[in-house]
Amino acid sequence: LSRSHTAALAVVKQPVRGGASGRTTLTTVVQTGGDWSSGLFSVCRDRRICFCGLFCPMCLECDIARHYGECFCWPLLPGSTFALRIGIRERHKMRGTLCEDWLAVHCCWPCSICQVARELKMRTYELYEISAAPSTKDAFI
Repeated sequence: LSRSHTAALAVVKQPVRGGASGRTTLTTVVQTGGDWSSGLFSVCRDRRICFCGLFCPMCLECDIARHYGECFCWPLLPGSTFALRIGIRERHKMRGTLCEDWLAVHCCWPCSICQVARELKMRTYELYEISAAPSTKDAFI
């Protein structure tokens, strides 16, 4: 059974009006919602992630933790892979359950790490620069 829903893009910071003309605002767009972008066993969708995850999964997990904003050595703690997977799923508002996460991490650890790495790569943060042009109303005040 395959669910195919288009994930929505959420704007988490709105441009601010006011101040000097030509003011630049950075807006972050984060892809949220939906399912995992690839399956647990779709390890060959990204060759770099595949090789790193299958031959040195601890190295890939350390890189994921660093990308996620955690300490580089955090994956060495017991239960950290499970917590990291849940955190990423919750941060991106993806469908899933704790049971599914537990089964993925504990039954197929390298594939789980590869899936998380592919997901982070697919759901990267994009910055858009918005230059606010002064309106004619503001120019006459």
